[in-house]
Amino acid sequence: MVGRTLTELRARIERLAADDGPYEVVCGRTAERIVPVDGHRFPDREAAANAAEIAEQYRATLRRYDPRVPCYDPVVCEAPALERSPAPSASKDWAFPPTATHSEASSGRIEFCHRVAGALFEALSNHGHDDVERTVMDAYFDAAETTPSRDRLCSRLLEQMAAELDARLSDAEQAAVLADATTHLPDESTADPSLATAFDRLAANDLIGEYALSPWRVDFDDDERRCRVSVTDYALAPVETHLPTLPITVTMLRHHSGRSLTVAEVTRVGDDTFELTLAAAAEPAGLTTAPITNHAE
Repeated sequence: MVGRTLTELRARIERLAADDGPYEVVCGRTAERIVPVDGHRFPDREAAANAAEIAEQYRATLRRYDPRVPCYDPVVCEAPALERSPAPSASKDWAFPPTATHSEASSGRIEFCHRVAGALFEALSNHGHDDVERTVMDAYFDAAETTPSRDRLCSRLLEQMAAELDARLSDAEQAAVLADATTHLPDESTADPSLATAFDRLAANDLIGEYALSPWRVDFDDDERRCRVSVTDYALAPVETHLPTLPITVTMLRHHSGRSLTVAEVTRVGDDTFELTLAAAAEPAGLTTAPITNHAE
């Protein structure tokens, strides 16, 4: 239940923080900023000390999954003193799920990935898929070593989750995990049944650039209702010959609870444009990844 545990620890730190607080938490040995208290200030020493204890719990939890997570000695310092003598900060640190610091403007994508990743880890744990959970965690830590951008790192996390879910779980198991995961996310079902609401949300969270939806039609070969959506500037990159569809299907499930919508086909129509065929199908398919036709070599 790592996703839920780490998410809750971060939430406790955020509740203690104050934007204009006079105290911060750093490493007493190296003066480095420490995830998950980096970028936070606190209103008094007691709140900062509590945050330091929670930070130690957070990093101890991470260390159960990867012993390479650095050890720090968190201490409380007055923020003005730190500003007069800036502390060196590490170029990389360990954070799961990835969250935005106060200085990051494009935090919509990071917050989206943070919530979805935590919900999926909770669902994987509930369904006994601990091997998938561990594999994704290992891949995330490897990516953290070489990916300085938090926006890109959170996208890499969803890419890896999608690939592992597709490789290790059946379509029916994927559907069960995703349905469970949506129960741990804020309810976004709406009285407006159009798919535009889901894709508006993806655009608002910087997961896609622009999109265009076609009307629904009936495919007489299999008697299914289908529509096509063209998306540009998708935040997730193809994994070999498959496109990770995980954030799209999760968002559709959140906005259309009780309806079975799948990604039946993906076609690359340009360098940064994909056309997805969505189907109201009885059997799940393409929930985490979908093969790309006409993909670039």
